[in-house]
Amino acid sequence: MKKQFILLAVIMILVPLAKAQDASMIFNSKECTWFGLDFSQSRMIGSEGFQDPYQIKNHFFDSWNQLVVAEADKYNIGRAFLKDNVNYYLDAVEKRNELPNMDDLVINSEYTIPEEQVSVMIREYDMGDVTGLGIVFIVEAFDKLSETGRFWVTMFDAGTKEVLLTQKLTGKAGGFGIRNYWAKSYYNVLKDIEKDQYKKWRAKYGGK
Repeated sequence: MKKQFILLAVIMILVPLAKAQDASMIFNSKECTWFGLDFSQSRMIGSEGFQDPYQIKNHFFDSWNQLVVAEADKYNIGRAFLKDNVNYYLDAVEKRNELPNMDDLVINSEYTIPEEQVSVMIREYDMGDVTGLGIVFIVEAFDKLSETGRFWVTMFDAGTKEVLLTQKLTGKAGGFGIRNYWAKSYYNVLKDIEKDQYKKWRAKYGGK
């Protein structure tokens, strides 16, 4: 019994240390690859705000992703995540963003993606030749009722497909036109990460 207790105590100590060691890749890397906005399991909440599901899936999914690349100075991944160099690889999410069924895309009820589902999704990514630190925003919902976008901000090892850190963050939407209105939500999440969220992660997971 005593040996079992000691073994359990050692495991309880080593598991958090292993997680911290894994997560340290986030903070030690000077470079990352931005994978984009993954809408493969997202929902648009509030039918009055999303009257054309076909246009949302076949136009705006790509438009919201391309905006980050086209206006990289505004949607500044490197500044938010303290990286000297940011590469862009959208192929994986472009394929995944073909998955949603338009009949299920717009709803008028609550919706969540369980945290454990994030790892399942990352394992399904086609990483191409990408290695090193990957970053993706898995879009849980654009919610017209609360005027917010909800995202699983996820950092992972592209070489092993291991999720290093994921946390759900919410950003306030705003602006004119459907593209800009919802783009404001992930812009605000990036600004929150830049302001203090990244520092909180680094303090919690022991990055230097």
